[in-house]
Amino acid sequence: MAQLDGVAPAARESGDVAPPAVAHEERAAYASQAELIFSLVGYAVGVGNVWRFPYLTYTYGGGAFLIPYGLSLLLMGVPLFVLELGMGQLTRRGTLGMWTKIGLPRWQGVGFAATMATFLVGLYYITILAWTIYYLGRTLGAIPSGQLPWSDELGDCPAMQLYLHQSVAEDPELFDVATGLLKSSFAQHLWCPTDVGAAPPEEYLVRTVQPTRCPAQMAKIFWETQALHQSSGLNDLGGVNPAMLLCMTIAWILIWLVVFNGVQTSGKVVYFTATFPYACLAIFLVRALTLPNALTGLRFLFEPDYSHLADPQVWIHGAVQIFFSLGIGYGCIISFGSFGKKSANFVRDASGVALTNCGTSILAGCVVFPVLGFLAAELHETDPCIAGDSLESLKSIGLSGTGLAFVAFPIAISQMPGSFFFAILFFFMMLILGIDSQFAYIEAVATVLCDAGVGDRLPRWALSGLICLVSYLIGILFVTNAGVYFLELFDNYISIYVMFAVGALECIGLMWTRRGQTWEHFQSLCLENTGLHLGWIWKASWGYICPTLCVLLVVVSITPPFAKADVMDARSSKPFPEGTGFFPEWTIVFGWFLASLPVVCMVVLAVWPNVLKSSQRSGSTIFDDMPK
Repeated sequence: MAQLDGVAPAARESGDVAPPAVAHEERAAYASQAELIFSLVGYAVGVGNVWRFPYLTYTYGGGAFLIPYGLSLLLMGVPLFVLELGMGQLTRRGTLGMWTKIGLPRWQGVGFAATMATFLVGLYYITILAWTIYYLGRTLGAIPSGQLPWSDELGDCPAMQLYLHQSVAEDPELFDVATGLLKSSFAQHLWCPTDVGAAPPEEYLVRTVQPTRCPAQMAKIFWETQALHQSSGLNDLGGVNPAMLLCMTIAWILIWLVVFNGVQTSGKVVYFTATFPYACLAIFLVRALTLPNALTGLRFLFEPDYSHLADPQVWIHGAVQIFFSLGIGYGCIISFGSFGKKSANFVRDASGVALTNCGTSILAGCVVFPVLGFLAAELHETDPCIAGDSLESLKSIGLSGTGLAFVAFPIAISQMPGSFFFAILFFFMMLILGIDSQFAYIEAVATVLCDAGVGDRLPRWALSGLICLVSYLIGILFVTNAGVYFLELFDNYISIYVMFAVGALECIGLMWTRRGQTWEHFQSLCLENTGLHLGWIWKASWGYICPTLCVLLVVVSITPPFAKADVMDARSSKPFPEGTGFFPEWTIVFGWFLASLPVVCMVVLAVWPNVLKSSQRSGSTIFDDMPK
């Protein structure tokens, strides 16, 4: 093919040409392909596998959720993971420099959008590590006392209100003298509300009792008052939580120690951080399957309620979980790939890691749901309104995403023999999982800054330290008394649609620019370096299936009636503890600003690609690597 200055004529005509540049310095690399694989596994397998996936499965119909989850994995998850790893590996650039390497500097905005989303996620994700360190520290500190910090034996249980039929409401034998709990023989006369704030029928009278055993309440109180110092809402900042600030400081120091020298240090750490959680999950799996009522939880996980499949949110959240769990559209996979061997079989590696990640989610579900079954049976004894043979009523104990890890699981652990061992094991596992994902965010941002020339005057340890310091200072917001509300705000809005947009544009940029010549050159580059022929399956997947589905997901994520402007129901929110926390109406606008900020940056860089130095310093393009 005729070329001019190493660039195809069609590219020059389109204006998507990187100016002549000096070559990059020798790029750092993993010492072995195994380090890359472990880094990818550690990045993809994170805290979300343990609490986000089980929570979404619990919320959206148990086994029914596995259907959109599995289809999203096969149709988008695996293909896009392969695409991103391959683009990073063959261009030897991060998510920004990759576009200039393939001769499309105007597409840098796609990479910048991914990096912006990664940075924003990293700001609040570290808070989960801080919470974990707090629980781990409090657990270790409580060993001499022999009682976990959230044990109901360490405080007075709050009063409970029960609604009993008027025929038995005045019976003096209603409650057990020793425990203060309702006797099981009267449970049939109890009215249980099905909706929050529902009024009881007239023939039911309220009785207030003071139980002496209340594991669910004490764990929730510990979480809200001691760990979070939770304020009434996002408008009530309430000052900084000193203990949590200390924990977040420790978390950031740990992250910097992992990334301070780039892949030379992180590549060694992952041998432990990527494998240790599996040992923990294996121990928990054996324990969980031997718990009383474990089958109730497993049945909920694997028996689908097909009626949920009529809800579009089930399909949207199934796809969101695949993107979030695998880390697609955030630039981290591309950054990891750029440090691997250029000759590696990225199709095999990426497919294996993607399937391992989702298999880990199922494994975590097989741990979590038997524990929830056990928890339901245990709590049924203290609150008859919680059914022992179903998981549906566990929502009353605050079984949200974070509540699953920091309320429900601690409750169950406190009721197990050997509770200290399992508490330490659980929170240490959560810490390791969080570190793996968090350092990947920092590596991705640092790689982009290096490719853009921002980090030229700083050694890698200083650049990584600067990113950590800036993130730490901004992240203080998340360890105020309103921190949990800011975390929910960021978590709910940032990933609404940006990763779908990035995924779609990555496919379009590779497959459809220069009348398909970019794809042909990428195919040839892949064949030359790896011996892999990317055939019609990948062309169909990246050219049609993935971009079509991603664009569809963008549309349904931002368009009524599938989506709603008030994502967090701010207009109907109530202050804590009457409600779950107040969100002012301005959070709707701010939330959509967060969701749209990466896309705005994408548009700006498409118009002015030379804003970033990477467009002047990309060196050769993939066209120059091809035989003349």
